[in-house]
Amino acid sequence: MAAATVTDTVAIGKEGSEPSVQSLPVSLQGSRATLSFDQSLFWLTKSGGSTSSSSSKAHVNDPSSAFTCVPLDLVLNASFVEDSDGGSLFIRLLAPPSHQSNPLLPFGKVKSAASEVAAVQRSFGPTTGSTTPKVRSERLLHQLEGPCQKLKLLKIEARASTDAGSALQWVEELMARSYRDVKPYRRLKVLVNPVGGPGKARQLFQTRVRPILEAAGCKLDVQVTARVNHGTDIAKELVLDQYDAVVLVSGDGLAHEVLNGFARRADAAQALRMPMCPIPTGSGNALAVNLLGAEHGFNLAFASLNAIKGRSLPLDVCVVTQPKAVDRSKKSLSRKTPSAVSQTQATNLEVEPSTAQTDATATPLASAPDLPYDQYYSLVSQAIGLMADIDLGTEHLRAMGDTRFVLGYIQGVIANKKCPIDIDVKLGRKGSKDKQEMREKVTKFNERGQWSEDAIETNGTSTREELASEMPALRHGVVTDKLEEDGKPLPILSALDPSWPHNILSKSAGSPQPSVDPPAETWVRLSAPVSTLYAGKIPFVSRDLMQFPFALPGDGTVDVALILHDGGRAAKLRAINDAESGTVVYDSAVVYLKVEAYRVTPRLASGDATLKKGGLVSIDGGE
Repeated sequence: MAAATVTDTVAIGKEGSEPSVQSLPVSLQGSRATLSFDQSLFWLTKSGGSTSSSSSKAHVNDPSSAFTCVPLDLVLNASFVEDSDGGSLFIRLLAPPSHQSNPLLPFGKVKSAASEVAAVQRSFGPTTGSTTPKVRSERLLHQLEGPCQKLKLLKIEARASTDAGSALQWVEELMARSYRDVKPYRRLKVLVNPVGGPGKARQLFQTRVRPILEAAGCKLDVQVTARVNHGTDIAKELVLDQYDAVVLVSGDGLAHEVLNGFARRADAAQALRMPMCPIPTGSGNALAVNLLGAEHGFNLAFASLNAIKGRSLPLDVCVVTQPKAVDRSKKSLSRKTPSAVSQTQATNLEVEPSTAQTDATATPLASAPDLPYDQYYSLVSQAIGLMADIDLGTEHLRAMGDTRFVLGYIQGVIANKKCPIDIDVKLGRKGSKDKQEMREKVTKFNERGQWSEDAIETNGTSTREELASEMPALRHGVVTDKLEEDGKPLPILSALDPSWPHNILSKSAGSPQPSVDPPAETWVRLSAPVSTLYAGKIPFVSRDLMQFPFALPGDGTVDVALILHDGGRAAKLRAINDAESGTVVYDSAVVYLKVEAYRVTPRLASGDATLKKGGLVSIDGGE
């Protein structure tokens, strides 16, 4: 059995700096092995002889020749239990599958991804303790898109002989480097929606998610939702200081419920700071797709890692108000009654791995039950017309997963209906209709990185601490406020993009566009007939649809996309080809705006026979 002493095989930097490699000889099921880590990697190698020889040291120090090698970000937990014969070492990590139960036996008979993992790390240059979070994030992304694309839970249990103090020191240093500034052993409130999407959330959580969270030492409080809006009720009563985050094993609907439950608490400002972490088991899973990427948005291992080690990223969400006169039970819209106003402002909600900014009223909803309007929080999207019909009109096809949305869209293309609504918007000082300007802001944001303190605008709030402690009033009013002054109609806003003139409106005689726009702080009307209005705060609304490519997490605006009805079926079919890349916003039959607020007013009477189910409005994919 190998001696359990920590071997600092290479030391770099000035005196007192961290050694680049720390190695621990161990015995694993009778075979000698060495566990090592540096500033960025953890690896396991076979010890063929004395660890004191120069050739053996070189072998141990080289992660590219290891049997198992992963970034430290994928190390979940390490512990050492001392006994009379030395002690036992337990390490839990996510690693590319080796297709064998014992990671040491048989050595060399399974191709290792270690050399590829090491090559990715080297491509980013030397790693030190001062490497920025942005660089670490980019490096991990390259690993997850490359050699670590497929991961499974790996459990290493080894024996160390004498010198338990050195082994314990090695374990503590491994955990410190693996978590850095992230708190380990998180206390997680886990909500499981058993009927979301294909209805497999409970099974997936028990077999694929829970083992990873428990391997990381997370303390779990699991609750299965039993009815619609159960998540809202749980969020209203949640004891905040008992948890570090809320994990949502569901689609986006449960996140919507929890968000609105937090907003209805007397301590809403504090509750909205609670991190929410999605585990994708629904149909669209937009939140997970945007956090993890389109390719990995349905990856349960990545989502679990996010719950364990994710950091916070500020994110705006929207407030939607609807008059109480609207008959929700019949899901209908009243004629000439504004159905919704949406706007963004700054308060604080956190979505793992991100801190979020939200709209909020100065008076918490819990203490204002007699408002003349209903108020909702929305963090994914709002839709009316074709896109709402896709969200809500395909509920009976949930077993198909996100394929149901494609089928619903094809049905909408065939129907080719006009959406009979009036659309009013306020660009404000942060809004824009210039896609070139939007693209430049996205490029600048990506260059600075999401971890940069100045990468997120705070809507006039100077610090994140202030952002977290205040709940400002809605700046643009609510749906029951009158927009017209002295009975005068609202001025018309030209929907033409000054940087992209290729739009059917430039040649349309039926919807002439004004040559001069009203002031940005003025409520204005869009005059062109549309097939749908789609608004949101995050780029992807599903893994196959980047509807809002210029959406930024904290810019204080709502991105609004309109499909013009005059584009016909051909325009809607073109949108399918460009859906994943986001270039659909450059289609000649699409208008794309960033606004600080918008209002929608139906033109048809409630229950009109031409309205699907009386007229559908989708908020975060639900009614």
